[in-house]
Amino acid sequence: MYDSKNYISKVEEFVTDLLCDLPENLCYHNLKHTKEVVEACKEIAKNSALSTSDTEIVIIAAWFHDAGHAVTYFGHEKAGTKIAKEFLSQINYPDSKIKKVINCILATHYPPQPTNELERILCDADMYHLSLDDYESRSFSLLKELETVTSTKIPKQYWCDKNLEFLKDHCYFTTYGKKVLQFLKEKNLKKYFWSHCNCK
Repeated sequence: MYDSKNYISKVEEFVTDLLCDLPENLCYHNLKHTKEVVEACKEIAKNSALSTSDTEIVIIAAWFHDAGHAVTYFGHEKAGTKIAKEFLSQINYPDSKIKKVINCILATHYPPQPTNELERILCDADMYHLSLDDYESRSFSLLKELETVTSTKIPKQYWCDKNLEFLKDHCYFTTYGKKVLQFLKEKNLKKYFWSHCNCK
């Protein structure tokens, strides 16, 4: 008998174990981020009238979307698809669904280019943090991570400029993202703009 919850539970356990071993310098792309993206996917899927089957696919894709960081920092999406395909095949997850999971993961590669609703949901979930009150502190966690990974000091003013540009240019893809998350992100944009004026 097909058991959606059992598949998701197995994936959650596997990815949790995998990401628990990530180096400490990944202070943004870590297990906490992955769990938040999973929850964001559930929220967006629920508000998008997604079927149970499709919700299962996008949740599994969310668990795997940054799993490639266990192998490489740059190009982690492609590495993550290999990890996902191997594990999902081992637990006899349907091939047709594995393909959709892989496409969802690849769609999150920046700049995201989703081609269907599942991919749009994961892309929006991955950028859900843009709508949160603590966006700025999360931004600086990412800055710290990038500086450590690349062994490069990134000027704070440059980072602020790029973040402001990113917030202005970014658009959500789903109806929920456009109606709900976009409004919250724009509030952050205004707040970040005034903070940015004093960014030194």
